[in-house]
Amino acid sequence: MARKKHKNKTSLEEVLTILEIKELAGSRYYGRGYDYFEDGAVGSLKERDGVLSAKVDGSITYKVQLWAEDGELEHECSCPLGQEYAFCKHCVAVGLAWLHKDQELSQEEKEKKNSDSIGEKDVRDFLMGKSKEALVEMLLEQCEEDDRLNRRLLALTAKTNRDTLDPSVWKDALDEVVWSDDFVDWRRMSDYSSEIGEVVDSIEELLHEGNSEAVIEITEHGLAVMERAMEQVDDSGGNMGMLVEDLKEIHLNACRKVRLDPVLLAERLFNWELSGEWGTFSHAAETYADVLGEAGLARYRELTEKAWANIKPLGPRGRDSERYDSKRYRVTSMMESLAKTSGDVEQLVAIKSRDLSHAYNYLTIAEIYRKDGQKEKALEWAEKGWKAFSNERRDDRLREFITDAYHRAGRHDEAMVMTWEAFQDRPSFDRYQDLAKNAKRADTWPEWREKALTLIRKEISDSKKRSGGQRGLGASPLDHSTLVSVFLWEKDREAAWQEAREGGCSGYLWLELAELREKIDPYNSVQIYREHIRILLKRADKQNYVESVQYLGKIKKLLKAMGKPEDFGPIVAGVRAEHKRKKNLMALLDKKKW
Repeated sequence: MARKKHKNKTSLEEVLTILEIKELAGSRYYGRGYDYFEDGAVGSLKERDGVLSAKVDGSITYKVQLWAEDGELEHECSCPLGQEYAFCKHCVAVGLAWLHKDQELSQEEKEKKNSDSIGEKDVRDFLMGKSKEALVEMLLEQCEEDDRLNRRLLALTAKTNRDTLDPSVWKDALDEVVWSDDFVDWRRMSDYSSEIGEVVDSIEELLHEGNSEAVIEITEHGLAVMERAMEQVDDSGGNMGMLVEDLKEIHLNACRKVRLDPVLLAERLFNWELSGEWGTFSHAAETYADVLGEAGLARYRELTEKAWANIKPLGPRGRDSERYDSKRYRVTSMMESLAKTSGDVEQLVAIKSRDLSHAYNYLTIAEIYRKDGQKEKALEWAEKGWKAFSNERRDDRLREFITDAYHRAGRHDEAMVMTWEAFQDRPSFDRYQDLAKNAKRADTWPEWREKALTLIRKEISDSKKRSGGQRGLGASPLDHSTLVSVFLWEKDREAAWQEAREGGCSGYLWLELAELREKIDPYNSVQIYREHIRILLKRADKQNYVESVQYLGKIKKLLKAMGKPEDFGPIVAGVRAEHKRKKNLMALLDKKKW
């Protein structure tokens, strides 16, 4: 949804309105958020420095913030939708709670509330009057209840009270926030990752303060801990992955600031990359090239080539069980990183050539040569890959590469032979489009078009004969959907309509035809929409009900345009009579007042 900008509005009060909430949330989230507000799910509602914050009790408690920025109502919620920047039901509930907080108060009560309310200044004045000892006791007491505050104070103490920084404080903090005694599902993931993020931020602060050696030790410990935890969390939102990336970046920056032994670092990176299940230090040779230098890269190459010597070559008949070995994948990736670092194309091809068990692998080699400007070698490898596999194991991307190369070299006839063979193998709509693209490059489309349409019609006819009119699983289409799609793509709407009427087509194509013919043939459009409603209502599904009502609306407009508005009532009455037990559908119809 497009954001509306209020150029002259800068405060929360100016941008937080019912209208703005409805516009951002949409009817679906607004309705759910209103229910949350009505149920009293909003708590800890407060505004400070123009930022409104609250907690909303849902399946778990979510944290919400609303504020004004650059004339817009900005928002943040810890729920999964909020992480995708949706103005979710929790944001709606908080906005409504704020707008209605004083609604029930009389003017006298409001004045009394304002005069009696205790704000930040009152709290500050109270604390200023306490002794240092009393404040320390209050803080330590709070630490017993607040793990985050306790970790922060431990870190501050570790940085200021000792001659040398003790990395164990941050290691223990990482252990504490990452460890969980049960699986962390998506509902808990926001709070879980937020706590880890605070510790990661404090590690980055250490780096900026010049503690690079300690940071290397801490980040390596943290990455190991987070790798172990990955199987115990639902990271579908990518929160954990982003934190791992943050730690990796901190580790790399710390390595750049310290004079490390490049050989020892190379050995550490090699062992981690080879044994790690999560690819934490994948492509280390490229990423750490400037840190490793010549000596480090030489040691890394020595270790990697030793492991590479044990990787067996795989040809077109290579077994998948061998190809998908995790160690094979990691060592191959490491060798490729070294080749890219050196810029040696032939070395990279030699590595890729160790696994030719899939047609796509030939294409990757062809792409390497084409990118390097070696067009003849690129085509040679692509042709070799095409010949190495039978039809069912070929890759269309390889064929597209070859036909493109043929066209570029003026070998149009050869390109068309390959493209036609593919179309004969499967005369589908997408293959028809591919045939048209290639034939137009060869300036021979009219003749190929006729051949293609003839073949499609023959395929439909043969399929009907083979099946006796019964369509089985995996069988070729018995209706004219392919031809309808072709003519719609070519913008020959009348031909598409005739094919649909003669041989039928898929439901979505009927709807497309109906929409295109609303003005010239409203009667048949109405019949198609009625049939679609009938199909939709075979299933008791709320979304189907909504869609059915939408199509009834289309029918109403068409009948009115035809001068037959009186025909609409019986249609709705028929739907009601046939589906009267579907209460949700009846409720939707009632709202329309039909």
